Order: sequence, then structure tokens, then C-alpha cells
Amino acid sequence: MKEYEASTALWNEVYSECELADLTGETLEVEPMFDTCLKIFSSESDRVLDYGCGTGDILFQCADFGFLTYGLGIDRSETGIQYANKMATYNHYRNLDYMVGDISDTAQMEDGDFDGIILSNVLDVMPKEEAREVYLEMTRLLREDGLLLVKLNPYATEHELEGIGLQKLKGNLYEEDGVLRLRELKTDTWREEFKRDFEEERYLEFPYPWQEGMNRLFLLRKKSKKTKKTE
Repeated sequence: MKEYEASTALWNEVYSECELADLTGETLEVEPMFDTCLKIFSSESDRVLDYGCGTGDILFQCADFGFLTYGLGIDRSETGIQYANKMATYNHYRNLDYMVGDISDTAQMEDGDFDGIILSNVLDVMPKEEAREVYLEMTRLLREDGLLLVKLNPYATEHELEGIGLQKLKGNLYEEDGVLRLRELKTDTWREEFKRDFEEERYLEFPYPWQEGMNRLFLLRKKSKKTKKTE
């Protein structure tokens, strides 16, 4: 889909404005509820994959919690990954790697290679087919009993989305200036999608000052094969 492919160019442009920053002595924070949930996630996750990592900020925060032994960030944006690598080097995050890529690059990785996986504003900004492929690949890469952290944009009606400049592309897909920006699904629909493979540990909603509505955050634990067979 051309509108989805166009999103890479958009984020390359956005990330090109990022500047290196010295994080020495800084406490990295996003939002209190998000930060608390991320710390819980991090406390059980030695090896973490952040798929769709952007400029790598969430992995920096995970590393600062002190539990991480290795973190890998993957994103389609070359500019975002360049910045993430520069920030990691500049701030001496020696246990973090960042690479440009997608699920074609994770295919050679072993099943259960990671203790924790992050999908922040990923599944709800791509077409259904692509999102399903990413979800299945991340589920494969996560060890049994591992944690999946899924952050989703706020739910809004079609009228509300049009009010912030998004136009319906088709179905539940919305674009802005020719770029796919959202695949809108209700929370219960996402919950139904996750329940076959995961137990829901926590679900949180919280606001961002710069965004309308309540952001949605799932902390999910991967079911064992034995558990799935008995259900």
C-alpha cells in the first residue's frame, strides 16, 4: 500500500530534526503510568526487542532501569536508526544495538530469542495484513512466559478523527497527506486478537499532553504451549 510505504519518508523527515543530547544524570520519563508499566516489563526482561523503535528512546529507558543485558531496536526509518545509534554511542549504552529493517530481517532469528518485546504505536499504524505478520513474528521471537508490551493510539470515532485532520482511506484505515496514520480498532477487538497467545497482565489508559484522547497500553504474558492446549 503506497500510503503505508509513504510513512517511512515522513518519519525520516521528522527524525532528521532530532539533535544529540547528553543524558548524564537525566531520569528518562514518558508518563507516570507508562513508566511504571515499562519498569515492571523491564524487571522480567533481560533481552528486549523494540520493533518499530523510532529513535530508540524506550530502550534507553529500559537500559536505565538496570535489568537489561541486551536490547535490539529495529525500524524502517534509516534516519531514526542513525540517530538512535549516535545517541547510544554518545551516552555509552554499550548493550544496545539498532538496525534498519523489518520482519524479513528477523526471520533468521531463533524462536524465543527475547524475554520481552515492545510494539509501541506499531500494530495500529499499518494495514491489517502487515500487522498480522508482525504480530505473529513477534510472538514467535518471544519466549514462553515472556512479556509483550503493546502501546496503541487513543480510540476515536470517524468524526473525531476527521476533526484532527485524518481522512478515511478505506475501512478502518485513515491517512493524512497521502500517508497512512492509523488503523482504528476498539480496545475489545485488540483484546480478542491477543487472547489466543497471551494472558493480559495489565491494561492501562493514560493521556499525553500533546494528544487528544487516552493512549492504550497492554502488558501481555505469552502462554505456554501446554496452557494453550488445555484451553
